[in-house]
Amino acid sequence: MSTTSEIENLVKVKRSLADKYIRLARARKSKPAKLRLYRHAEHFRQQATTLSRGLSL
Repeated sequence: MSTTSEIENLVKVKRSLADKYIRLARARKSKPAKLRLYRHAEHFRQQATTLSRGLSL
């Protein structure tokens, strides 16, 4: 597996995790739990963005 395909896979995984945490947050009724899950999602989105920027260079 080449480095490019490994990074592409990581980007895909990070985006999937972000989607998962957004789905979980929407299912919660507790405001603190929602905020925590949205923060996790944002963290994974940021990681995916950083990785994809490195891929495009």
